[in-house]
Amino acid sequence: MDRDHWQRHLSQQEITRGYHDGFKLLFCPWHLTDTADTLFLSLNPGNDPSGELMRTASDERGNSYLVQREAKHSPMADQYRQLCQFIGKDPEEVLAGSLMPFRTGKWDKNRDQPNISVARPFWRQVLATGKIRRVFCMGREVEDEVVNLTRARLKRQIPANWGNLNIRRYATGDDLQIFGLLHFSTYKMFGRPDCIPQLAELLDVDLDQKA
Repeated sequence: MDRDHWQRHLSQQEITRGYHDGFKLLFCPWHLTDTADTLFLSLNPGNDPSGELMRTASDERGNSYLVQREAKHSPMADQYRQLCQFIGKDPEEVLAGSLMPFRTGKWDKNRDQPNISVARPFWRQVLATGKIRRVFCMGREVEDEVVNLTRARLKRQIPANWGNLNIRRYATGDDLQIFGLLHFSTYKMFGRPDCIPQLAELLDVDLDQKA
């Protein structure tokens, strides 16, 4: 996978598809496409509060959620850090990205969902390498796309303990694990005590060892 190709491609597609606020495919350095075994996939990027990286295929500074100037503005930054701590994963080693790479202030299903196709070849290739063994999906749109790309089967569905919402676990024949979680920018699951046992059950985390 070539970063320069995707930088050019997204620059062209932003204009072709009528977006004006930039794009971001990866919230981490590009080299993690070769080394990461865990993927954190969000729906699409919002505006960059720093104004520094409005149009970029990847964040070569490090993980965007951990970069101080951006992280303090991001509603998902703290949730991302807590997830990584919860599963015992170094947050700098996670491949983090967006399903639909164009920046928007708000998701518009009619406008934005068709443009998931722009980065679909990229994510298909990432998942096909076999290096990624766990995928954490932010929201149902991301979950459905990853399940379709991998042909994973539903293994478990349990209440999120947030209204009538559920969270799910899928697996493929070669045991790629896919977790369909609530989107952290709207549902701060690690800030709601009732959600923690549900996350532990779904992710197979022993809470007694974390006590």
